[in-house]
Amino acid sequence: MADCTGKNALARQRERKRELYVAARFFIELTWEYFAPRLEEFSLESETGKSTPVLREYLRDLQARQPAFAWGWMRSKMNAALMRNIEESLPTLLVQHPEMATHYQECLSRVDRYWFRQTPLHHLKAGYHTALSVACKWYGSAFELKCASDDTNTHLCLSKELRMFATFSMTMLARTDGWLWDSAGAEPMDVIVEDGKLKVAARQLEELNLVQAPDFGVRLGCPALRARREQGPPAFDGIVQWVEEVFERYLRFHNRPG
Repeated sequence: MADCTGKNALARQRERKRELYVAARFFIELTWEYFAPRLEEFSLESETGKSTPVLREYLRDLQARQPAFAWGWMRSKMNAALMRNIEESLPTLLVQHPEMATHYQECLSRVDRYWFRQTPLHHLKAGYHTALSVACKWYGSAFELKCASDDTNTHLCLSKELRMFATFSMTMLARTDGWLWDSAGAEPMDVIVEDGKLKVAARQLEELNLVQAPDFGVRLGCPALRARREQGPPAFDGIVQWVEEVFERYLRFHNRPG
């Protein structure tokens, strides 16, 4: 009897996840259709108000201090633009599709592991932020290791790995939070006092042990994997392509004259 009850509970949870997946995919397609053309026009110059020479010098200084500082700063500007576009487009889209918007909200309220993403706006922001963070960390690391300098297959390899990562269950995402992506501070990090200074405590590798973690629901992966667009790359591939283009433009070439 207990096994039957457990199976029924898991089936209900999986169905709720599936419904949320469909609702999220619907609005990912709409939001991506809205701001994908705007991201094509993105530039750090317009985002920061810095001229190209000033920006080039600033990035050179950041890279000299720590390579991750340069792409981390770029990621923050890209994320700001992404979040701004979501805030501009989503309210109108929710009004235009009231039934689906209500369904989306209901789906979120039924999936309790999304407690910190209780509205469509928070949920989509978290999703886009996660996709951008992972792509930036992986491409940023590639540039730091110089493996992206002349290898034309690097972007294909990274894109394939990112797509595989996006098919993982929420358990994997939770376990790799802070390593391969950032959850925007949804869970505070522990601190310690060492040598009279306050420092962030090192995370134990045992926390990444997936064997002990339950698998919550069916592995549907990121809704953006199936989200489509009338013209141009779909949402998931579009984000990866955008990161690659921006990193190519500013990290690889910013030291060149002109």
